[in-house]
Amino acid sequence: MNIVDVFWKNVAWHLGNKNILLTKTQMIAYRKKAGVTLTTVQEIAEKLDIDDYAILFEQLDDEKASQKSEEIEEC
Repeated sequence: MNIVDVFWKNVAWHLGNKNILLTKTQMIAYRKKAGVTLTTVQEIAEKLDIDDYAILFEQLDDEKASQKSEEIEEC
């Protein structure tokens, strides 16, 4: 799994657990699984109330991450 996929799966996990929505632009990037700039990472991390951005790049258990990712895409 590449780093961009890991990032977006982690974002989906945090969104689902914190009941937070992304901005319209961020959701478009999420749905396209677009590459992200450090500015985007910072904005999303702030929205998720995450101080250490590194956790957004750590690989999650695939089953949990996939489930959250599917839930977010249904919104």
